[in-house]
Amino acid sequence: MTPAADLVTTSILDLYYDIDVVALSPRLRERFIKLDRDAATDAFLAQAGRGRHSWWRTQLHRLLRQFMSDFDANGLLDMYPLFVASTEHWRQLLGQQRFARLLDVGAGSGNVTRTLLPLAEHVVTTEMSRHMAERLRRSGLECHEIDLAEHDLPGAPFDLISCLNVLDRTARPRRLLRRMCELLSPGGRLLIALALPYNPFFFRGNSTPEPLERLACSDPSWEGAVNRLVECELEPLGLTVVGVSRTPYLSFGDAESGLYELDDALLVCQKS
Repeated sequence: MTPAADLVTTSILDLYYDIDVVALSPRLRERFIKLDRDAATDAFLAQAGRGRHSWWRTQLHRLLRQFMSDFDANGLLDMYPLFVASTEHWRQLLGQQRFARLLDVGAGSGNVTRTLLPLAEHVVTTEMSRHMAERLRRSGLECHEIDLAEHDLPGAPFDLISCLNVLDRTARPRRLLRRMCELLSPGGRLLIALALPYNPFFFRGNSTPEPLERLACSDPSWEGAVNRLVECELEPLGLTVVGVSRTPYLSFGDAESGLYELDDALLVCQKS
């Protein structure tokens, strides 16, 4: 993530939700859903301001990164909580219905998963980081410590699957997309968050090699990248995009920055 403004100025921090709608493909323009900064976003920013990681903790994290992945270090030290969208944001995108079964792929420590909990009767998660998986289980969530692109998961089908900021941090994003489609019930929804511009890598221990597959969404513009992602990766799988949004992807800061921020594309897809 890149540094954003210092958190002493969070009341005036610019968070971007707007896009150039005309630059979207014609079939996506009418599906753009404009989100706005809300009370839950402000609450996270205030919490991040109070919980900014100290210099000592930042240095310990760097030391651990010499021996393990960034995700494992975060899970071990309980660092860098994340925020993508509020529960009300998800309801704007998905509607007011309550889903029977939700699968959250790559759930991390569960910060983002918890915003989805009110939307589903039963929630299942996957997470490859051992320390993150332990945190998920301690919080009461069912967690399968597997790479869904490589291994089967019991309990399918699911009528909602979320894959939030995972496709650019996995070795085989195309295979993962196919597997999630297979696990969806007919008419089920796939909720995707992807940071743009597209800059993929994955963790192999403490190294970050290039992925074995790359998604076709490297256009330099946000709108162009979304167009390519939908046309080249999602529609060929039988997915229809029924909602598109833009939202900041936020993380607690540390000794170097008060806040870290990326630019997310949110896509709601329906299985034909």
